Amino acid sequence: MADDFSELYELVADLSNVPAAANRNVKKAIQFTSVEIKKDWRQGAAVSGSYAETYPASIDFDLKFPGGAIESEIGPSLGKTPGASAGFLEEAPGGVDGPATHAGRDALEANEDDFYRGLEIAIFDALAEEVEG
Repeated sequence: MADDFSELYELVADLSNVPAAANRNVKKAIQFTSVEIKKDWRQGAAVSGSYAETYPASIDFDLKFPGGAIESEIGPSLGKTPGASAGFLEEAPGGVDGPATHAGRDALEANEDDFYRGLEIAIFDALAEEVEG
């Protein structure tokens, strides 16, 4: 490294672009995990014998970007299908024709490790991209 720190300043300048690249990659990671959670939740939420049969099809996600953050809201979309309001079955204590499904919780837990891994990859790739040029 030169005595004038020019290489260090160059690295700092390169890394100043990392947040934008990281945000693109983080958005992809969140979107991918949201799709996986939605699929797993739908699979675990299958209920037979009533209007709740359409409950799994109501499970979807929305990406939101409040104040520069990236959020994903995953769950039944009320109004999408008649069975969307059957979300109470997630925590039903055995009443209303069956035990709790916990499909949402199970889907979230099943994808948690992959989500963190995806975020690590997203940030590493953004850093590598900026450092390598």
